[in-house]
Amino acid sequence: MSSYPPPPGGSYPWGPGQAAAPDDQQATWALAVGIIGIVAGCCCGLLSIGAGIGAIVLARGARDRARAWYGPAADTTMATAALWVGVAAIALGSLSLVGSVVAVVLDGLIPG
Repeated sequence: MSSYPPPPGGSYPWGPGQAAAPDDQQATWALAVGIIGIVAGCCCGLLSIGAGIGAIVLARGARDRARAWYGPAADTTMATAALWVGVAAIALGSLSLVGSVVAVVLDGLIPG
């Protein structure tokens, strides 16, 4: 029976005496909420606006947490993408809401 040698010693990537960064999924959730907001923007403007605001809040929290753990050079790519998807969801929801209001007003103005 063969045995494996012990793993080589060395320092952890986060340095001695520091705890590892938590497994933070907030940026993933922000991106998922933003995508749901964009999909909802096709039919429900208010839901899309709410989801967009939620995605922006989650994304900003994820960016702040990553910068607190890793400093200014932290990789915040997914959180930044989620922030912009949230902005797009708000814009699409606003357009959908304005379109719905215009359709209701025009329906009341046109006799028939």
